[in-house]
Amino acid sequence: MNSTSTLSVWQQLKNREITCEEALRWLVDEEGTVTLSLLDVEVSYRFLREFPDRSTLPPLLPLLLWQNCFYLGCPVPVSLDTIRRLSDRTFTNIKIIPVTDKSYTTWYRTQNIDANRLSSQPFINPLTGEHEQENISEITRELLAKAVDQIGRIKTIISGALRNRASDIHLEPTTDGLRIRYRIDGILRDITLLPPEISRRAIVALKVMADMDIAESRRPQDARIGDKYTSGSESDLGLDMRVSTLPCVGGEKAVIRLLPRENPFAGMDELGFSDRTLTIYKGWLKQPQGMIIFTGPTGSGKTSTLYTSLQTVATEYVNVVTVEDPVEYILPRITQTQVHELAGMTFAAGLRAILRQDPDIIMLGEIRDHETAETAFRAALTGHLVLTTLHTNDAASAIPRLKDIGPDPGLISDALLGIVAQRLVRKVCPHCAVPYTPTEFDLKLLGIHPDQAKPEEWRVGKGCARCFHSGYSGREAIIELLDVDDTLRQIIYEGTMTQMYRYLAESGFESFRMAAIAKVTHGITTIQEVLRVLPHSAMSRRSVNLS
Repeated sequence: MNSTSTLSVWQQLKNREITCEEALRWLVDEEGTVTLSLLDVEVSYRFLREFPDRSTLPPLLPLLLWQNCFYLGCPVPVSLDTIRRLSDRTFTNIKIIPVTDKSYTTWYRTQNIDANRLSSQPFINPLTGEHEQENISEITRELLAKAVDQIGRIKTIISGALRNRASDIHLEPTTDGLRIRYRIDGILRDITLLPPEISRRAIVALKVMADMDIAESRRPQDARIGDKYTSGSESDLGLDMRVSTLPCVGGEKAVIRLLPRENPFAGMDELGFSDRTLTIYKGWLKQPQGMIIFTGPTGSGKTSTLYTSLQTVATEYVNVVTVEDPVEYILPRITQTQVHELAGMTFAAGLRAILRQDPDIIMLGEIRDHETAETAFRAALTGHLVLTTLHTNDAASAIPRLKDIGPDPGLISDALLGIVAQRLVRKVCPHCAVPYTPTEFDLKLLGIHPDQAKPEEWRVGKGCARCFHSGYSGREAIIELLDVDDTLRQIIYEGTMTQMYRYLAESGFESFRMAAIAKVTHGITTIQEVLRVLPHSAMSRRSVNLS
């Protein structure tokens, strides 16, 4: 076949440039694999328009129409009665060409997707009627080839991310083109590479969608995109996307954070708390006043825990107000405010304004400075339950960090109910999990005795299509909980960090290490995953109580 020709195989056949036998050989190889890029949409249209109700059709792939005969690819046997019925309906002869299942499902998928509409709907295999675990890279390339413009390509990339539970999309310029990566379960994965000739145009299309300045590529820009997407039987679900661009060698890098507006938060029981820590934590939320602090790095799940907690306490009897930067999810029964520093709406200013709004519960996005900290702690002492976040490695480190920011230690000790530190670990994939016998080295890493190990419950994932061959699927929080009792209040007020760590070790403090041991010995995650996310210091500390 002439590779430089812009005509489809059917068009070349109509022009008598090739024979029907040659056309079929180019379209379908000896194994039954169809070269979909050589098909002509007009052939599909002429055949399918005769069948408004396509559910009555067997799985047919229109290949050619020649001399009053439709050549149809099919991955399953077709009865003579069916062929006769098709012939009567189209007033043509019908010839069936065997094709592979994969060729048909790929063609079906490209025919039934709208590149201009976002969707998180998993693909259904048309031959089995079951949800199909997709090969992300392969399917993304197929659908990108079908997109007619750059915005269609961007929406195809976003839909792929939604289908595969990605939280972020990275578009990175390289010498070979624009590399597309998804962050799935906290790990970045290469998806595909857009050709160099369209890389810049794809970034410009994204900037147009985000209403950014497309003429400015020398400085970083930030914006938001609001759109609708389809999920299951629900359509027109809201989706917020935070878009950030950064000038770099080779062009501009863009990152898209996906924030579905539908409530993604489950109940308190599904956050990752142990039975004991959950009981303590729920007790804090029932207090009429005081402060609860959440600590952890970006991406550790603090927002999910905070928002789930707010939904638990946001009843008709209380006034819940937040000040956030940014507002990531819209929650019912909660008044949410956005920080706008250029307009003077800082965390401290927002908090002062909230205190004049008759609040019962306040959520403060982050404590960053002395003024905010002082106001927050005073609010927690004057009849308000305050929830906020802080960036520290673990729960205990929040105490010296608060003292550094500046509130009086007396305020801290009186107002603080407790501190929750957390990390997100990937869970062992349930579809490919197999038993695992812990080694002596494994037990040494966790610092436990063989009789505490519960070796019959340890599991690892072998890797399968459902978990992208990683052995992990989904995430769960490992939670460290510091409950501020009377002794700890006294230490916070006039003691040292050494005294505090000694007391925590003696009192059976629910540390990261204890939580990690529970997750591993119950087969929820693996030692390798725990070591990946927890700070080294968390596993090196020993507690008196390991139960």
